[in-house]
Amino acid sequence: MDNNETLSQITQALSATLDPRISNEFRQNALQYLEHIKTDYNAPQYGFSLADDFSQPTAVRYYGLQLLEYAVKYRWGKYDTKQADQLRYWIKCLAGSIRVQDELYIRNKIAQLWVEVAKRCWGDEWMDMDTSLVTLWEKAFEEKGFVNKVFVLYVLETLSEDICNREDTSAGLRLEVLGAALNEIMIPNGLYEEHLSTRGTSAEVRAGKEGWLVRMTSYFATLVKEIHIGSRDANFQDLNLVAIKSLNALKPTFAWISLKALQEIRCIDCLFVPFLTSDRSLQSAAVEAMYSLLSRPYSAHFHDNWLALVHEALLPERVEMISNAFRDTSSRVLDDRDEVAYTLQKKMSEHLSVLADAVALHPKLTQDLDTPALFTLLAGVLSSKSLIVSIPVLHSWTKLLAVQDTAVIDFISQALATLLEICSARLLNYEALPEDSDDPMVQFLYDDFDTMPERHAFLGNYRRYCITVIETISRQRPLEALEHVLERTKQMLAEGPYSTARGYDGARHVKTSLPHLEFEAQYSVVSSVLKGLVRWETDVSTLPEDSTLQSRAEQDRARASQLLQQWCSSVFDNPIDDPEVAGHVVVLISTMLRNNDYATDFVLYMIEKLLGMRIPDVPALEIYSEAVKGFETQRVMELQRLGAVYANDLLVVYPSIEGQINGLTEAHASDPRIVWAYKSLLFIIQHRATTVSADVRQERLQATMQPVIAAWQNPALGASFTSFAAFCKTTGLEQLPDFYQQHRFAAVQDWGAQHLDEAGQATQADIKNRGDLMPLRSTKALLAASTEKMLEGSEEHEIACAIWAPTLPVILPTLLQMIRNAQAYNNPSNWSHLPDELQYVVRRTLQDRFWQSGISNETKDEFYARVSGSKTSYEGFASTVRGTLRNVREQAYHILYLMTKFEEQFYGLPEFADPLAHALFDDAEYLSANHSNALVNLTTGLVQRCPPHHRARFLPPLLTSFFTTLDTKITTEWQSIIQVTVQNGGDEENLSEEMRQESVLRQLTFAAVSFVAFLVDRSQPHSSRSAGKPNISDLVLSDSTILEPLLLFCTHALRVRDTRSSSTICRLFTLIIPSFTADTPPAPQVRDFISTEVLKACISSINEPYFADMQRDLASLIALIVSLYSPLTSTPSEVLASLPEMSAERVAKDVKKICGAANARAQRALVLELLKGVRGVSIYEAGRIEREVGGQRKGRSGVQARFMEAEQHGAAEGREVGLEDVGGLFGEV
Repeated sequence: MDNNETLSQITQALSATLDPRISNEFRQNALQYLEHIKTDYNAPQYGFSLADDFSQPTAVRYYGLQLLEYAVKYRWGKYDTKQADQLRYWIKCLAGSIRVQDELYIRNKIAQLWVEVAKRCWGDEWMDMDTSLVTLWEKAFEEKGFVNKVFVLYVLETLSEDICNREDTSAGLRLEVLGAALNEIMIPNGLYEEHLSTRGTSAEVRAGKEGWLVRMTSYFATLVKEIHIGSRDANFQDLNLVAIKSLNALKPTFAWISLKALQEIRCIDCLFVPFLTSDRSLQSAAVEAMYSLLSRPYSAHFHDNWLALVHEALLPERVEMISNAFRDTSSRVLDDRDEVAYTLQKKMSEHLSVLADAVALHPKLTQDLDTPALFTLLAGVLSSKSLIVSIPVLHSWTKLLAVQDTAVIDFISQALATLLEICSARLLNYEALPEDSDDPMVQFLYDDFDTMPERHAFLGNYRRYCITVIETISRQRPLEALEHVLERTKQMLAEGPYSTARGYDGARHVKTSLPHLEFEAQYSVVSSVLKGLVRWETDVSTLPEDSTLQSRAEQDRARASQLLQQWCSSVFDNPIDDPEVAGHVVVLISTMLRNNDYATDFVLYMIEKLLGMRIPDVPALEIYSEAVKGFETQRVMELQRLGAVYANDLLVVYPSIEGQINGLTEAHASDPRIVWAYKSLLFIIQHRATTVSADVRQERLQATMQPVIAAWQNPALGASFTSFAAFCKTTGLEQLPDFYQQHRFAAVQDWGAQHLDEAGQATQADIKNRGDLMPLRSTKALLAASTEKMLEGSEEHEIACAIWAPTLPVILPTLLQMIRNAQAYNNPSNWSHLPDELQYVVRRTLQDRFWQSGISNETKDEFYARVSGSKTSYEGFASTVRGTLRNVREQAYHILYLMTKFEEQFYGLPEFADPLAHALFDDAEYLSANHSNALVNLTTGLVQRCPPHHRARFLPPLLTSFFTTLDTKITTEWQSIIQVTVQNGGDEENLSEEMRQESVLRQLTFAAVSFVAFLVDRSQPHSSRSAGKPNISDLVLSDSTILEPLLLFCTHALRVRDTRSSSTICRLFTLIIPSFTADTPPAPQVRDFISTEVLKACISSINEPYFADMQRDLASLIALIVSLYSPLTSTPSEVLASLPEMSAERVAKDVKKICGAANARAQRALVLELLKGVRGVSIYEAGRIEREVGGQRKGRSGVQARFMEAEQHGAAEGREVGLEDVGGLFGEV
């Protein structure tokens, strides 16, 4: 068959794929034919013939370019010199023949081909590439218009990205040659002359004297000048577009090129030229390019050049340009919602943030500048009604406030009042305001963020920065800040609707009402000021005692104490009937009392006032009643904190305090949490009072504990938990099957809408009461009172050890049975005897309702209001069952952790480790991911606190069971998530639930992975008790009973769909792998496992689109395995050679290269090149992000992405698209 006939068939096949009238079978055959042609020996020639034929349809020409692309990317290494030269010649011909009328994607594809060829031979076989580019660049406008310029700009942009900024495989294989060549053609002439003296004997690749940095910036300046002079010309749009493309080409170069080069060409001057025009899109592109330059990491090596560039950007006329542009666009943004102007404002804010950070790092920068204008501008941008515009500058203010240099401190001080006012106002909980609010800030928020989780993540960061600013101001100007915020708070309490006399009505209590939100924000302000005050007191405590500064500090301290005392006294002048506000006030008073040294009479007076606060509960008003319970809980917690600090003073009036507390416990007898919290307060006072001898305190405390100990000693309690059946009977869960059947739970679709009858509510109350009868809450309360903020070795700690030591052996056997049985309820085998419909009901009963930060489409307050409103429904009944089980588990976990504070008494118990491991993990795999997190936290605490001399005996059973269980749990859950995702196919109705489950599973996975990091990372800080003793990692990596399940868990964690966890595991394997290069066991066995299972997992992941962002980590891990273990075992080479179309000879050759590579990037590039053809999918291309043309990129802006990172939890991070399971690579499917 001749070439013309083949070309004709290709054309016909392409037409068939695009013709909707063609049958699907014929279309599939045509597609297979077109794929087959790519591997034909003559495919490059066919490709050139089609692409160079202007008579062909655009789709046919594009397919011709794809044939050439396949030849370059996948067959280049098989071509001899003559064939490679021919390919290069064809692509140069195509570049030389591009036309104005050609589609942009045709021109871009030719440019991409040029770059792909350059990455493979430029600097070696292809020495005149720069000459060719210059020739194309210099073509007359009349002949080619802008297309040649745009082509060259695209080539240069892509070369910079692939060689210097991206982890490009092909470029990585020739990084030294390509990097040197790119630098040589980019730098200006002055720097090039210096370069010639150090270049050595390398061949010339540069054409002309200018260098591309000069050519591009000069051309950009010329274009902007033309725009400025004739902005209404017919070709204005073209000029604008090409100018922006010039900036796009310069931007990646700014990220790596020598700062000296940028200073030589005065690039800052060039980038400010657009501000002489009125073109907002051009200004945005220029500011974005400037940001990429000025945001480069600071290096002392280039200090002078960096300083000079920043100084140029800070010149008064340039600050004025930015200021004018910001002012001119403000009305268009606020009134007209002009998107172009809004984009410019966001980019200018980021630019100013970089400049402000530079000033914070080097305050002397401002010496000959208009510093007041700069700080006025920064304050103005901060006050923007758009929080997304103001947040970069807000973040920079947190750094500027830490500067103490005299060059700027006065200017910063002048801004403090404005900063305090703005940051205080913006602590408002904007998520709770309705979407139709008239507040511009709320309107911008809803415009900028589509979902509640996104807004929540962003606002979390914004508030964090505001709090930092307020704390810092308070630390620097404590009296001014304190006077301001205390007066404002006092005014709110006196005038706000927080008492019945001023309009408060419990029947209309809504936590998200504006008055509530305003006081909540003010509470955060006062809390932040108090924290700043504490830091200030720490600062001044280091001053010399006889200094003037110390004397002044003492006066300020006394004045601050007076202000706080006056405020505390004045609070009770105005009654507070709002439980939310009352709770905040209690916390503030407690904080003030604990952090200042007040007279005993005043302290006792304030505690008496706190004890005497009364807010009546009205159970009929559910929302109000919940708020009252919250107030009572908050009050007793703060009283406990005060009791620990003022125990000696309270012991003097103990009979009076005890009488008041007894009255409160009687009033709250129906709530055991409150009752035991108040009893714990009395316990704390007796325990912490140092005015009584240790013996007397111990005797009193033992008497207080006696009822709790007696409950654990009761044989009936032990008998209640000896079996699962006994547990169910004790907790009232035994009656559930009959109850569910009688009330037809299986037939009710919406449990939240179906209310319980009286009998159902009685059963619900019975289950709850039975749970409250267990001595868990009382034990936890007294243990916490005994250990909270207790220094080991102190007299109080010794007393606690003495009173609890004989009790631990009494409590633990029954406690472990409680845990085991409570977890066993989640094991389906324990209710598999029930009919199918009842099994369904039990499964549904055990499904949690919880609010998930960053995922839930409602606020936390809305969620709790919904849950509170359904207490007497079927869903409320299920919640009671879940709550009973959860309370048993988590209170028992908490008790175990508190017992670890008594180290010898707990860890020294004989034959305790095995029963503990069985109780915690035998049924743990059936717990939900949300509840499994608590178990991970407990295990972490158990391991962290284990004394070194008990580790070898105590830890192996625990860790073995932990990793075996968590491996099964997490692997199964991820498989289920992936399967459900595939089945639902992105169904919107199920998406929220999928995301919630996936988010919780991510948290569990990362918690377990972080625990592995604690165990094996020798650089992690461990307890000071371990000093001079074997590290935990030594035990973990040497004990095969721990090591085997740990390695299995880590191997499976490599494949989970959570980038954070998988990348952490990659890092941990890099720490583990070097530990097993010896010849003594278990090193050979571990090497063999890593060289097979871990290597297979890496290869499987590296070829999937989901793991595209992890290719660097995975390739590094593969390179480490190959380079360290290949000299010791043939297993890595055998695994690689088992891959499809992978010969042993090629593997041997590439393994040798990897072992001898000069640097890590070269190793990664060799690995990716070796594996790129597996399954016919380019690994690198799977991870490559397509470039948007024209400078506009879709998706979240840089500001949004940057300031959502810190609190982004559980968002779906991508799913497999269209690749078959790569498990088949190793014959597994």
